[in-house]
Amino acid sequence: MNSKLRNDIDQFLKLYPIFSIKEDAEKVEFEGLIDIVDTDGNYWDNYEIRIVVPVQKYPNIVPLVYEHSTKIIREEDSHISANGECCLDITHNLILLQNKGIDLISFYKNKIYPFFANHQYKLRTGDYANGDYPHQFDGIKYFYENELGLTNTILIIKILTRITSNKLPNKESMCVCGENKFKHCHLPIVTKLILFGKQRLKDDLMLFEASKNENN
Repeated sequence: MNSKLRNDIDQFLKLYPIFSIKEDAEKVEFEGLIDIVDTDGNYWDNYEIRIVVPVQKYPNIVPLVYEHSTKIIREEDSHISANGECCLDITHNLILLQNKGIDLISFYKNKIYPFFANHQYKLRTGDYANGDYPHQFDGIKYFYENELGLTNTILIIKILTRITSNKLPNKESMCVCGENKFKHCHLPIVTKLILFGKQRLKDDLMLFEASKNENN
């Protein structure tokens, strides 16, 4: 176990002493209750959860989170699997977070707690606080549309093709989308997308191309 993980564990348990911990050579597991309150401090409910943190490659990992109190219906629209594993965000957002590196407390505050708070919010209002996010390819499409600021599938395919074939324009040339110089247009987000790795981008490109062919 590296020193950052050990320090993050210690700090997490100081802040959230209600959690118990189990450790082995491959993972660290936290188990406990997460209490949900509204913005006025009114108690809503709690959930029994388990957080599994792989030891290898920490902090460049994404912890797995399971809900064991079975208060969330096991269905896709609730962003939870049959075994209670929680889908905390669109996969691509989690990959970017993994590439950047996490710390346990920030991950808990920014991903884990909001997931369960959102469930309570939906039970009370019928909607998620910040809107829902789509699943499977629709989630991938949603990610690229938002990151690139594009809804034109052809342009998204064109950008992904240029990235995966190493044929990006230089920063002074016109952007792939044709709107502005590359450096003033999609260069920053393309630089971000490259962090996914070429294989992930190729896989996403294939999904976009398959979707385009189905709609033709």
